[in-house]
Amino acid sequence: MRNLILAILCCFSLSCFAQKHMKFAGIPIDGNVYSFCEQLKKHGYKHNPEEAESTLSFVGKFYGEDAYVDVTYDPSNKVVYQVNVSIIKKFAFELTTIQRDIMKAIEDKYVNKKELKDEQLYQYDYYIFDGYDPIGMIQTFILDTSQMKPGGESMLSISYLDVENYMKYEEKKRQDI
Repeated sequence: MRNLILAILCCFSLSCFAQKHMKFAGIPIDGNVYSFCEQLKKHGYKHNPEEAESTLSFVGKFYGEDAYVDVTYDPSNKVVYQVNVSIIKKFAFELTTIQRDIMKAIEDKYVNKKELKDEQLYQYDYYIFDGYDPIGMIQTFILDTSQMKPGGESMLSISYLDVENYMKYEEKKRQDI
């Protein structure tokens, strides 16, 4: 009986110190990129063959809008650390309402600290916490190229970054220096 109580207490204390991860669409931004992408497919996202290095791309609906979703991972161990969402419209004013609604949802869902980083880009960074522990960051901004060139478009970017996995990835890169 005493051993059972000690085992339960040990498991409880370990779970208290377990690192939580940011989530995208309810999927933890953690683990193998291919497993993560299988979960994305279950949410209705379709693979997009246009990909950059260390990134897998998808298309689907995000917040009711047509979107591109890029999953970025550490190429050495295939662990996911970031998900970027891009919503593209003809004009920036079409994106400001969407951005405002998403920002309100972020503020309602997460314990966060919000910072305005760039007024011209409407860039806001949300530092996400689990209690006092940082678990991630969500960055949102609007890039408007419709004013720069004929036929240009505007893009709302929403990036989800998992702190633990990103820091591990950066640490590996810095070992080369």
